[in-house]
Amino acid sequence: MYKLYNVKCWGSLAIHCLLEEMEVPYTNIWMTPEQVRESSFRAISPLGEIPALGLPDGRTLFESGAIVSFLIAAHPEKHLSPPLGSEDYGEFMSLLYFMSLEIYGYGNVAYSAGALTQDEVARDYLQARVREKVESYWQFMEKRLVSAGPWLMGRDFSAIDIYCFMLTLWASPSEEALHGKFPALAKLTTAVRARPKLKAVLESHGVLTVGGYGG
Repeated sequence: MYKLYNVKCWGSLAIHCLLEEMEVPYTNIWMTPEQVRESSFRAISPLGEIPALGLPDGRTLFESGAIVSFLIAAHPEKHLSPPLGSEDYGEFMSLLYFMSLEIYGYGNVAYSAGALTQDEVARDYLQARVREKVESYWQFMEKRLVSAGPWLMGRDFSAIDIYCFMLTLWASPSEEALHGKFPALAKLTTAVRARPKLKAVLESHGVLTVGGYGG
């Protein structure tokens, strides 16, 4: 049985949703940000980061994109990705890692800009440039959904739709503003929220409705 180390509305949200969609056995371990920062957590997650997924053999995986990749490969019968090794699977993986490295990564830079420089002018400049870059990425995602939607892989719902949904929650200046600019993304997030298996999870994270994250 898996163990999910989980903080509300952090990067573990996508993994929480994916485990529910897959209906595989797991134990959910709620944590606070303070608990994550404790040195004892590094014995579980070497970098002290969330998400962390405990495996049945006692090892722990970290990095959200890697955990998604593992789960879809470990449970191909759940059909939450294209067939492993197919051309569609290659495209699926490109989108997953684009989101995890670029949208998620740059979003973290914007959020933590104050910790990267003590100069207010430099901080504001950094945040503005990073947000422009992330918006260009959302434009790319919107274009894909308009041309090939309603899901990122076309007609078939997959794990990357969950991942995309999670990232929209953290949009700057807000999820609502992102929806206003990108209606196809808004349609995707509405459809994810409507999935029956995810209702309880999204309620537990406080994001069943638009703007629930509040950040």
